[in-house]
Amino acid sequence: MLQERKFFYAGGDPSEIPEVEASGAVYKVHGKPVDPLQAMKDAGFTAVRLRIWNDPHEHGNFCDLPHTLALAKRVKAAGLKLMIDFHYSDWWADPGKQFKPAAWKDLKPEELRKAIHDYSRDVVKALVDQDTPPDVVQPGNEVTNGFLWPEAMLHINGDGWSAFMPLIKAAIAGIREGAGSHPPKIMIHIDQGGRNAISRFWFDNYFSKGGEADIIGLSYYPFWHGTLEELQANLKDLASRYHRDILVAETAYPYVRDNSGPGFNPDPIPGYPPTSEGQAAYLRKLTQIVKATPDRRGVGVLWWAPAWISAPGRNGGWRRLTLFDNSGEALPALSAFK
Repeated sequence: MLQERKFFYAGGDPSEIPEVEASGAVYKVHGKPVDPLQAMKDAGFTAVRLRIWNDPHEHGNFCDLPHTLALAKRVKAAGLKLMIDFHYSDWWADPGKQFKPAAWKDLKPEELRKAIHDYSRDVVKALVDQDTPPDVVQPGNEVTNGFLWPEAMLHINGDGWSAFMPLIKAAIAGIREGAGSHPPKIMIHIDQGGRNAISRFWFDNYFSKGGEADIIGLSYYPFWHGTLEELQANLKDLASRYHRDILVAETAYPYVRDNSGPGFNPDPIPGYPPTSEGQAAYLRKLTQIVKATPDRRGVGVLWWAPAWISAPGRNGGWRRLTLFDNSGEALPALSAFK
């Protein structure tokens, strides 16, 4: 019997769109100004992930709740699935930094559990109340080393799980409560997409301690997280080991390599030159690998910061790894999901 076809989350995390638009930059397709979210939908995107920070007032307030609510309306209006990525921080959270929001700095363990529960509930409820319920929610971003440091830091020797688990369970409970009759899928997101030993160590611990996940999320950047072959092997093993869907929650690849101006300038990988066509070929290959995961467990690929271009006359943003060039023009990889 044929298995039922699963929804494929083909998309990205363009949370930077309001900030870029406020700077005066314009997105274009064939020279014509466009709404970037509608352009993504037209190009074959099916989903968009939005990050949310607790109180980023020192950084312009972008990715706070009001901006997230407004952008969520645009996502849904474009006909895209909405995914929410809680950082549980006032600024970036990733494996190298998972700092608590300032408002939670001095909370005791029980108070911290209540804070993460109530905040998660209130954000999701606000999205539901404006008729933009999220389809997928992440309680934490790249939580390989835990979150809400120092209380819930995870260590390579296995310490920290006794503090981490009650907090992430409280977050998930809050998400479920806020969603009400619109329950989202829960995605647990770590990095190290091509590293099987780390992935197995982490999820063995998480699931053995009662952790919940509808989707396993992995970041995979080929200049950091192993080869495409190693990613493929990891996807195959995790699918058979945990019997859960898997999604590449972050990826990116350069369309140009140059040493002019600031910004990240990664080395390319063999077979995929740092050109607009090389970038598109990389995304097509990655999508092919994910879709080939056994038992149809590979359910998505998300490009990180596809729209983080610079303001006119400035260099900055994600610059060499976006899906629009620095003039705002769409690149071939924007349509690679087709």
